[in-house]
Amino acid sequence: MDFTWDATQYLKFSDQRTQPSRDLVGRLPADDGSVRRVLDIGCGPGNSTQLLRDRYPKAEVLGIDSSESMVEAARAQHPDIDFEVADATDLDALPDDFDVVFSNACLQWVPDHRSVIPAFLRRVRAGGVAACQFTETINQPAHRIMRALAVEAPFAEHIGEHGARPYHHLGGDRFDVGAYYDLVAPHARHTQVWETTYWHALDGYEGVVEWYRGTGMRPYLAQLPDDDLRTAYEQAFVDRLRAVYPLHANGTVLVPMPRFFFLAAM
Repeated sequence: MDFTWDATQYLKFSDQRTQPSRDLVGRLPADDGSVRRVLDIGCGPGNSTQLLRDRYPKAEVLGIDSSESMVEAARAQHPDIDFEVADATDLDALPDDFDVVFSNACLQWVPDHRSVIPAFLRRVRAGGVAACQFTETINQPAHRIMRALAVEAPFAEHIGEHGARPYHHLGGDRFDVGAYYDLVAPHARHTQVWETTYWHALDGYEGVVEWYRGTGMRPYLAQLPDDDLRTAYEQAFVDRLRAVYPLHANGTVLVPMPRFFFLAAM
């Protein structure tokens, strides 16, 4: 699926998008001088990488992302951090001596978790820590609506089943936390897994569309050939969303976003 990320669109909700990273970074070991090398996988525009820089100010920090546009934005906004274009499907090409390996909201886009997550863990030296978070959106109403619209006229001609956004997780039609624990634990001295649902307060239904234009809806809109079809897709999305997420008295729409976390001491 050929599309590009837009860092400006993504960062319209920077504070809310960064909160899961803040929560995960808060679980990392405190800076005692022993953390020398840090890797952020799927760094996007660098908002999560900056949290790692703040946590470990004396460490070498590297952020990688497969999107050239995201890496360019990260370099511009965080010139004291190193960023490279690299793909999370080829993590074994990276060194294996990082003290902290971190990933925020990336792996839901990456296939073959049974190979990728062990490769993720292999980037950590003995005594280091791996920390990861990604979304559990497979059964969220907004994503079900996006997939349904993709196979309906007039959008099916351009998107269809094969153009639906790929979402990767263990568990078939549900998210299997236990399967992730079983995948991570054999590689670690100690493993923690948990889930958190973040309720994003967005400014009406247009706010919901703005949120998804920067993430889950972007691959769908990219396949539509003109602005009229993109506008029609967004309007059909809102029409169906009204039946699922009510508009609150102050004009806010609350959108739940469940997320999975693991922390592994190696």
